[in-house]
Amino acid sequence: MDGPQPSSSGPKPFLGIHMKCCNVYIRAYRSQTRPAYVGWCPRCGARVEVPVVREGGTRNRFFCAE
Repeated sequence: MDGPQPSSSGPKPFLGIHMKCCNVYIRAYRSQTRPAYVGWCPRCGARVEVPVVREGGTRNRFFCAE
């Protein structure tokens, strides 16, 4: 086994993002295929991707995307 697997019964990690393009709030969930949080605007389809870094990151969980 390559390491601990995420629990399917626990809450999924997410970031709260204000999509300024259409003035809506979304949740960007952790990607299963890459180290990033990914989400889309429900109105215009604009994509947002926030990379996960080991050092020099932030503890913030809410962001604005333009």
